[in-house]
Amino acid sequence: MVPKIILDIDNAMTMPAQDTDDALALALALVSPELELVGITTCAGNCRTPQSTRNTLHLLEAADAYQVPVAQGRSAPFIRNREPHFGYLEQKAAGPQAHYWAHLPVLPGPDRRPLAEPAHEFILRTLTRFPGEIIYIALGAFTNLALALLVEPGLAGIIRQVVHMGGAFQPSTGEPFVWSTPDIPDDIWQTTLRFNTAFDPEASAVVFRSGVALTFVPANVTSRVFQRPNHLERLQQIPAPFQQFLHTYARPWVDWSIAERQLPGAHMHDPLTVASVIDPTLCRWETFYLDDKIFLSGEDPWLVPHPPGTPVQVATHVDTARFEAFLAERLCRPVLAPYRRPR
Repeated sequence: MVPKIILDIDNAMTMPAQDTDDALALALALVSPELELVGITTCAGNCRTPQSTRNTLHLLEAADAYQVPVAQGRSAPFIRNREPHFGYLEQKAAGPQAHYWAHLPVLPGPDRRPLAEPAHEFILRTLTRFPGEIIYIALGAFTNLALALLVEPGLAGIIRQVVHMGGAFQPSTGEPFVWSTPDIPDDIWQTTLRFNTAFDPEASAVVFRSGVALTFVPANVTSRVFQRPNHLERLQQIPAPFQQFLHTYARPWVDWSIAERQLPGAHMHDPLTVASVIDPTLCRWETFYLDDKIFLSGEDPWLVPHPPGTPVQVATHVDTARFEAFLAERLCRPVLAPYRRPR
């Protein structure tokens, strides 16, 4: 049976100086027959939640994917104040590197609107409709899923799986993984910026303690895969509006990543997460243990290779070449017919 998925995303594509990988993960889902995308929920992280909704609706319009419902999520974490996080991102987008995005077309408001019901109600309704069938792919914060679980704790028993891009595991040997980028000072990473699992830690703790089956695709692994210039050239050669949209809005992030971060391309954190559901053999998997008390304390590591803690599945290695070839080929495909607007 083709698994049904809900994709929860903080989609910043079309915005200056923001990751494009959430959008490309959505694009991958739209062209992959191994998945059935039953809905998208939007969250905050790479951008504010209403911005994620707007960007997602624009991508779906470019894909002519009018049959995919979009539900807007909560705009803020349960407790934490993330205005400094957004303030830094917005300041950076207007800074000296703004020329990378200066030529991007400015889009008007999307034609369609999200569902009237909020994301957590959509999640509750959809999980109840398809008990045991839904894989919830969380590519941003856990706020929306946590809200649904607080309203109805029994949902944990009918979610087939939660797959999350986030965290970093402690290798059994060697130094702990530490995320650092040359364009952002380390003190900003330590005090201001928080993404995915750490954006709304109290919401993450609700999910961790709910009893759902958890799978992590962590930064140790996702930092090894890229969208590269030759991948963009393949997209550019396809005249379809969808591929032209992806090329137009992905290229500045690739160019910027190469120039400013000295990388071979743009990190593809979220597409790898979706791809790992399509083809789990792209990664190697191990059982790790999640210590939610360490997580809530703000310390690392909280994914460790030994008890105590909650056992979870963690991707520990990726076949980089195979994944990158897979993603490049898939993004050149047309959107699946069930998602497109009836003619």
